[in-house]
Amino acid sequence: MTIQLSPLLHIEMAVCDAQAAYEFLHTTLGAEKVQEEFAGFLNGPNAKVIHVGLGDVVLQFVEPLVQQGSWYEQIKTKGPSVHNLTFTVGNIKETVKALAAEGVSPKFSFPLDWGRWLGPDNVKPDAQPVYMMDTMDRIGFHLELAESPVKQPMAEPRPRYATGLDRLIGRVSPMLHIELTVPDVEATYRFLNKVFGSEKVEIEFANFLNHPRTRIIHVNLSNVVLQYCQPLVPDSPKAAHLARSGSAVHNITFFVPDMNEAMERINQAGAQDLFAFPLDWGKLIGRDKVKPNVAPVHMVNTMDLLGFHLELGERPTDEELDFLYIDF
Repeated sequence: MTIQLSPLLHIEMAVCDAQAAYEFLHTTLGAEKVQEEFAGFLNGPNAKVIHVGLGDVVLQFVEPLVQQGSWYEQIKTKGPSVHNLTFTVGNIKETVKALAAEGVSPKFSFPLDWGRWLGPDNVKPDAQPVYMMDTMDRIGFHLELAESPVKQPMAEPRPRYATGLDRLIGRVSPMLHIELTVPDVEATYRFLNKVFGSEKVEIEFANFLNHPRTRIIHVNLSNVVLQYCQPLVPDSPKAAHLARSGSAVHNITFFVPDMNEAMERINQAGAQDLFAFPLDWGKLIGRDKVKPNVAPVHMVNTMDLLGFHLELGERPTDEELDFLYIDF
């Protein structure tokens, strides 16, 4: 059985201060709070939840308010970090069975009082719990999976993006990829391919980024591109990240229209680069197509605040970016 996932609903981070994470992204990149009614529904005595729209994605910041639970334990052992990616599936019971056959069990499951948010008349009588599948060691994040609780699908047209809007939010592109560090990129790919039908994507782009210190592949999971990095030498930043956190998300990547402006706002907000590096885009798209003075890529040190580093680049050409998987 190949498990069919919906498009990504959100990326979920365990952080120490959800409001501070939002304010940083709002000030620097123009992020906005989204799905506030839903986030309020999820709020409770154990955790503060804020949904933030940036580009085409929803970032769910979860701030534990008690010293227990999966999010608190992750902060305690790994520091602020990405906890899970969230999708819906057609049949959650069959999905859990299929994952069990691959050696993946639920980390936990929990019911949600959907009737309190959607109205009891709109909810299936047998609405299923949400399952948090324990996939961190396999793919670098847990999978939060749920079956739609509504009796009838939405009649009105769906918005273009998971944020609930038909426009991008903030001064960024759609998300290019989520970058993760794992010990064996091919083993990770084989698991995703077998269970979810994932494929290697952006092969030319991944080969362009490959270098002797790190093996890189790009794999899709539904509509998300996962950039998996396998350290090949022990004295690299990726090797240090893997040793510290195990398989985990390192950064989330966007293009910005003006790097100087973006970095000025970021520096004023108190964040600094981990490092910056140029890319020889001409090798990938042809030197005649590259815009003059394309800025280096910046890896911004935001892990402690956001639960991931921000990787920002500039669009290298005004022509179609046919090396990317996303609909830019």
